[in-house]
Amino acid sequence: MTQTRKCLTGPTLAGLALGALLAVSACHKAPKDDQATLPATPAAPVPLTIASSNPDAQVNLTLPEPIKLYPELHARLFNEGQATLTAFMDQAHKDRAQNSADGIEEPPYYHSIVWKIAAQTPRLVSVFSEEDDYQGGAHPNHTLQTLLWDKTAKTEVATKRLFKAGADFRTIDSYLCHQVEAERSKRAGEPVSQTGSGFACPKFSESRLVLIPTAASGKAGAIDALYAPYDVGPYAEGPYEIRVPLPLLAGVLAPEYADQFGGEPVKDQALTDPDAE
Repeated sequence: MTQTRKCLTGPTLAGLALGALLAVSACHKAPKDDQATLPATPAAPVPLTIASSNPDAQVNLTLPEPIKLYPELHARLFNEGQATLTAFMDQAHKDRAQNSADGIEEPPYYHSIVWKIAAQTPRLVSVFSEEDDYQGGAHPNHTLQTLLWDKTAKTEVATKRLFKAGADFRTIDSYLCHQVEAERSKRAGEPVSQTGSGFACPKFSESRLVLIPTAASGKAGAIDALYAPYDVGPYAEGPYEIRVPLPLLAGVLAPEYADQFGGEPVKDQALTDPDAE
């Protein structure tokens, strides 16, 4: 049975005095105004990294230092990454336990997420991630994500909003296909058409896009289309990054964002050079 605290004392004088003191202590509540003046506990800073491992899986998340300038974006990428990696470790434990019971021995799984800033303009931040995900098999999966952030509105901007409604991308689509063919032929050391590769030509409107900065103007000087393995070619060819120059974009940019572009882009690409040692 729950006992109710009573603000009463015993019959003796000493008891009355002590009881009065206890009554004041037990029954007194601070006024709301006093409570409102208490300092709030500061929120813990959002980390830039996660690293965890157990016998079944190893996971890590890495965010770039400048992301701290945009707390909402920082928190979103961290929280989403944390949820993804937590689910991955749980699934790895279940899968490997079942495989072990079936007599299948395999290395621990791993999942790595690395976010980078591709470019910043006065209004926009363009970020992308490279993810490696191994869950058994001959090789890991390599995937890409892109995200465009509006600094002023503090929210994600759908990439399609960079372009006019109903924009005609046929010229850009043709350019992308030829550039993929040229890059593939360079890697193969002989001409290889997109048709001959067995993969369809990419569509600009369906591609993962990042802004590319200029060396001086502070604006975006180009847009790069990023393709993970299997997007436009077999896994062995690796990822592709195709730069779309401003002259091709001039006629399709939406007036709302056209002022975020201008100048000569830097020569560096966002993705790591697949031929680099």
